[in-house]
Amino acid sequence: MKKIFVKSFLLLSIFCSIAAIPLRAQNMLYRPGVNTVADMVIEEAMKYLGTPYRWGGKTPKGFDCAGFTRYIYGKFGVPLAPAAAPQYKMGTALKKEDIRKGDLVFYGGRGSSRSIGHVGIVVSVDSNGFKFIHSATSTGICISSSNEAYYRSRYIGACRVVDQVVSNLPANDMAERKEIPVYRQVIFFDTQTTPLSYPYSK
Repeated sequence: MKKIFVKSFLLLSIFCSIAAIPLRAQNMLYRPGVNTVADMVIEEAMKYLGTPYRWGGKTPKGFDCAGFTRYIYGKFGVPLAPAAAPQYKMGTALKKEDIRKGDLVFYGGRGSSRSIGHVGIVVSVDSNGFKFIHSATSTGICISSSNEAYYRSRYIGACRVVDQVVSNLPANDMAERKEIPVYRQVIFFDTQTTPLSYPYSK
């Protein structure tokens, strides 16, 4: 009798474990507050707030500005250049009024305010400008405002690379352009266990 009980318990445990796999995958897909590719990029970038600045750094042990943007977008399959200036040429150039969340913004470096030497990722936009996350030499990964005097005087331009992620992802056809909900396995790299029949929910 005891052996039968043990065998039944083991079989029940195995069945529950197997049954839970699709549920865990589904839970990954439905995550309130993270609706678009840009939201996912920003969410990933925010994980590294406070990470120290390191010249030439390209890992969570320490980032320089271009190493940070390259690391974040690399997680979404966009291979950015290792320096800020060539990153500017890798996306669609934008007018300042067209900047949106997830876009890259570029600034003059300390040596010259006219040549690109710094880059960050836009995290929010309002009527007064935008805020961006970046690796600053003095503070490491932080959020700054486009209205700060230092950055306002050194702004050079912006470009969009987030659409390079979108073009390679399954998305809801009913979604508006630039605001496309995507499947959550982008963040988790969970394409083997996450059924494509579960769309990411707004």
